[in-house]
Amino acid sequence: MSPVIVCLVKEVKILNSPSLNSLMKLETAEIEYKKLYVANPYDNFKPVSTWQAFADQYRAKMKNPVKFPDQPLSDIRPRFFESEFFSQPVTHPEQNGNSNSKLIYPPHLNSEIVVFKHLRYLPIMEHTLEFVKISYVLNGHCKFFLNGKTYDLEQGDLVIVPPNLKQAFFCNADDDIVVNIIMRRSSFEDAFSPLLMEQNDISNFFLRMLYRREFSQLVLVHCDNDKEIEHIIFGLYMESQASMHGSQIILNSYVLLLFGQIIRNHADDATILEGNIDEQPVSNIIQYIRVNRKDVNLESLAQHFNLSEGYISRFIKRETGYSFSQLLRDIKMREAAKLLISTKMSIEEIIDKVGYTDVSHFYKNFKKIFGVTPAEYRQKGVGH
Repeated sequence: MSPVIVCLVKEVKILNSPSLNSLMKLETAEIEYKKLYVANPYDNFKPVSTWQAFADQYRAKMKNPVKFPDQPLSDIRPRFFESEFFSQPVTHPEQNGNSNSKLIYPPHLNSEIVVFKHLRYLPIMEHTLEFVKISYVLNGHCKFFLNGKTYDLEQGDLVIVPPNLKQAFFCNADDDIVVNIIMRRSSFEDAFSPLLMEQNDISNFFLRMLYRREFSQLVLVHCDNDKEIEHIIFGLYMESQASMHGSQIILNSYVLLLFGQIIRNHADDATILEGNIDEQPVSNIIQYIRVNRKDVNLESLAQHFNLSEGYISRFIKRETGYSFSQLLRDIKMREAAKLLISTKMSIEEIIDKVGYTDVSHFYKNFKKIFGVTPAEYRQKGVGH
């Protein structure tokens, strides 16, 4: 473990030992939701996507009278967008009149990673996300709802939720603490590319998540009794709340450390939920293209996987939305972008390393994808 990472872990242990008490404090919305829940528990309600649908269920099953609010007590929507969490809010057509509702979380915008508590006693509200979410049961337990199934999660369980997957969490006790870590899909690929080069089920999951057009799998990892992961989660939460200078670098480091710890110690404890096994896992194909990007072509790719060129071409298009040439170009460009930031190699050396022979074509494609020249991209990355 590097000295920087060791220092991060030590800092978390020192600074965050009393943090659970602060997380236990009920938010205003939680207090009001708790009143509804105590009067008429809704553990067995069907998951819904709107406040009105919940209100209809609640009133139909209400046995004890209670004042029921006309409007939700927090942000309840069938879909949440990146712009609501990571930049100044904009209105999306899908919001259907909810653009005036104010997000309780996060406390800070203009960040690539945001960490916050899941509201306790929040009704079972199904929703989709435009971004990646990691949910960790820090204390107590919770229920997780996915495709008509209910999963009971215990302390130490961690769920990695990809974009566009309908799901819901439910916590029904004061000591149930679930911490959500959310990040842009694009930021995930840029900041955590080392994860994608690993050969394990979790890394393959991320590859499929990033490159498949339709993706309906998520990862459940049992990390019980892993104090290092608990400390990392505390560190992420506290750093996200502080929003100090350099926070983004520290948050990225914590997330890399989190995934490193999971891959090292809990790869065998990971379960893929609600997924279908492909005839040929697309992650294997993507990994092969990445490793052999300088020389690979459709013919050699098909030969390696013992498939016809027509079949593997259609398979890549169906699973990723990219043609083979588009996928190869994207992989080369993102590898070049990573090298521009993480090495002192000259641009000419990088062009050769990623497998381009036509320099002008490389510059044209790079600017098309990233909006700037390679030199500008490097300068911007170093500046941040």
